[in-house]
Amino acid sequence: MAKKSTYYANSSHYDEAIRTLRTNIQFSDIDNQLKKIVVTSSIPDEGKTTVAVNLARSFAQNKFRVLLIDCDLRNPSVHKEMKVDNKVGLTNVLLNKKDLVHSLMKDYGEDYFDILLSGPTPPNPAEILSSKAMRDLIEEVEDQYDYIIIDTPPTGIITDAAIVSTLADGVLLVARSKYTKKEQINQAIENIKNVGSRIIGVVMTFAESSKNTYPDYYK
Repeated sequence: MAKKSTYYANSSHYDEAIRTLRTNIQFSDIDNQLKKIVVTSSIPDEGKTTVAVNLARSFAQNKFRVLLIDCDLRNPSVHKEMKVDNKVGLTNVLLNKKDLVHSLMKDYGEDYFDILLSGPTPPNPAEILSSKAMRDLIEEVEDQYDYIIIDTPPTGIITDAAIVSTLADGVLLVARSKYTKKEQINQAIENIKNVGSRIIGVVMTFAESSKNTYPDYYK
């Protein structure tokens, strides 16, 4: 299991914040379950991948079947967080028709947690993510898992996150405390809303842990 990054000042505060985030997602819409969740940010280095990994793991620890997909085909980070090689993953499944089951990896110690890494970097990420093969894959795994957490590139820079968000039930936007500018957050929200997708919350990362936990969540 990947270790928490060194910038977590208080691991107990962090774990509690992740549990709160998980609970808020579970009960935020009783009539329409938030099952497919995109995690993105406005700009790089805001901690979105760490949030995605640990949110997925938190669901799995509560016996939910969870799939984490790394859809950041330009600068993937899930394999770095998990400390594994990125030789096989999403692009192999979509482009080479590699069997999905043999493309998945397990999070060590978490029987309910599967991970589909990004795989080799393709020359045309946006076209791949908007393909019928990608839509078919999401439909396939939706029947197999309770939650699907999707890590994407920052939405304020390229269109990939907006494209993938149209396949999801909602989007979590990660923003770094004292780093991300308000106009960058607003632009990211606008990019998501422009394709008809739904922002379900914002996760504030790298916040001081004296009173506020990391990450903070608000609707």
